[in-house]
Amino acid sequence: MNRRIHNYKNNGMNATNLKSSLRGSAAVEHPRKIAKAREALLSKGSLSDDSVRPLIQASWQRCVSDAVNPLVANKAIELDEQQLESVRESYRELICASEPILRDAKDLLAESGTIMHLVAPTGMILCSHGDDHTRDLANDFSLVPGANWNESVAGTNAIGTALNVGSAVQVHAYEHFCENINNWTCSAAVIRDPFENKILGAVNISGLKNTLHDYCLALAVSGARRIEGQLAQLQMAKRDLLLGITLERFSSAGNDGLLLLDLHGRLVRTNHQADRVIAARNLKIDLHAINPILTLNEQGRFAERSEPILNQLEPHWVEPLLHQGEQIGYIAVIPFPTPKRTAPEQPPGAEQLAASESSSGFSRLVGRNPLFLKSIQQASRLAKAPIPVLLQGETGVGKELFASAMHEMSPASSKEFIALNCGSLSRDLLAGELFGYVDGAFTGARRGGMIGKIEAASGGTLFLDEIGEMPLDLQPMFLRVLQESEICRIGETQPRKVDFRLIAATNRDLAQEVAEGRFRMDLYYRISSMTLTIPPLRERSDDVVLLAEHILTSLAAQHGGIKKQLSPELRALLEKYHWPGNIRELSNLITAAYFLTDNDRLSPDDLPANMLGHATTAPGSTSADKDAYNPLDQAEKEVICRVIQEQGGNLTRAARQLNIAKSTLYIKLSKYGIDRSTSG
Repeated sequence: MNRRIHNYKNNGMNATNLKSSLRGSAAVEHPRKIAKAREALLSKGSLSDDSVRPLIQASWQRCVSDAVNPLVANKAIELDEQQLESVRESYRELICASEPILRDAKDLLAESGTIMHLVAPTGMILCSHGDDHTRDLANDFSLVPGANWNESVAGTNAIGTALNVGSAVQVHAYEHFCENINNWTCSAAVIRDPFENKILGAVNISGLKNTLHDYCLALAVSGARRIEGQLAQLQMAKRDLLLGITLERFSSAGNDGLLLLDLHGRLVRTNHQADRVIAARNLKIDLHAINPILTLNEQGRFAERSEPILNQLEPHWVEPLLHQGEQIGYIAVIPFPTPKRTAPEQPPGAEQLAASESSSGFSRLVGRNPLFLKSIQQASRLAKAPIPVLLQGETGVGKELFASAMHEMSPASSKEFIALNCGSLSRDLLAGELFGYVDGAFTGARRGGMIGKIEAASGGTLFLDEIGEMPLDLQPMFLRVLQESEICRIGETQPRKVDFRLIAATNRDLAQEVAEGRFRMDLYYRISSMTLTIPPLRERSDDVVLLAEHILTSLAAQHGGIKKQLSPELRALLEKYHWPGNIRELSNLITAAYFLTDNDRLSPDDLPANMLGHATTAPGSTSADKDAYNPLDQAEKEVICRVIQEQGGNLTRAARQLNIAKSTLYIKLSKYGIDRSTSG
């Protein structure tokens, strides 16, 4: 038992910064002083001395303000069995996550004469485990499932006070505000949402006052942290399930924006059209999905979004997603808006001519900048070569457009062009998407199996975006496909011959990823025999207006609206902006302006309100100053600063927590002007 106590104590103390022991305190050594102080507060309205801990003093004052009965913790707060089951159903995920933790602690609790409670955020006890004799005694004090131990009704106690202050609390004997429970000692720690930091409940350990042990609070904290870990695993499993059952819908073409949301309304995934549709409808939705890298510590959790996404969507856009009869999330299908004005009639054949001119290979790539034209020239030459090509460039520069154009100009243009983003799927889903699987290969596998993207691209081109995000253990499997030109679907042993042209893309420094052990050297050399770098838009300032006009022309042709023009003031504004989001950011801004105004000529006043301030930069400003105008970049900068602070300035650990290469972190430090020593 002593070894188990030692382990629980260490686990709990490492989980949070606590002064857990009450040994030597007035609550233990001079209990009558605590009792007299409480009597003085009730009779005189003030404390006689400073023998009572500040935490307990503050709680007692709240109890006086709330007119809590100082004699008896309110007993008229229990639910009957039917009502309790109804409440438990609403906390089913929390209860499910806590079951293995409560079960593991049962023997230790029995040996120490204590009981453990799982508590809802309201203060209501949901479950109870532990020493049978102590549980029988607890019945006489309403320390049972269905009873509410919120501080405002039951006075100072570990459960209610911990939930009130949002941290771990130990309350001993006469420190309880209500006289009838001053023979008990209790220790509680709050359970927080692993994504959003909000309190989901608490773990409490109670026993008679002679059962006070140093490890009780450590055990409560350890239990709360383990429950948070279980919640994280459950939520990640549901995210994977959501991604799996919606793969086909995200693979289909169309102009609608798709948002995949979990049951809490948090963003899991979007399609490529989502940012343009959101911009066109002027919705204030952050399209950065919740980061699945959970830190499970108070400083590292992500703040809850200020405006829930579901509240901003029309009800008929949102569809519940079910799995085996249980709802696990939502998918929102947001249609691209139609313009308010119609275009004048065009001569016969004009639309067909425009379509033919804009749909052929590299003609879709608009620009006259020398660096950009050189990239197009190199890509057109590489298009005819049957070798892998690696496209390098920042997010939003148009890597997929380059890949698609290369396919259309290649000998395999009549065959399939199959695209897959390696960074948007979990390891198992990515493996299934790449290699396919046979019927019954795993739980949830589609009946009849599924052909993988590699096999579907046979004879044509496979485009793998964000290849640097491919999990390390999948890389040798993909390398073997490239070397042997054959593939085995998951669950089968018979190889299938494949013949495809690979175009890969990344915004990472793969050479640095190799050096740091996150990307295989042999795969890197296999896919990078020819590397093509696409310049960012900030290096193509002479192309910005040309691109904006092209976007306006495309919008008018696609949606039947008039051809709108750019005012000289707006042209100047666009040309001097830094464009950290590259062509994608420009497209979003122009699309939003097009749909939000009836004017034939767009001016700075026609830009969406949330973009107008971000599109201007002061003369002589640095790149970090310019990026600060972008709200998404500002959020990224804040996250990076926070993580570096958590890791004590250690950039290796910070990069690992952020799930990016260390080289990428250095680039972002330079981009945002972050000093690692002052990032906090």
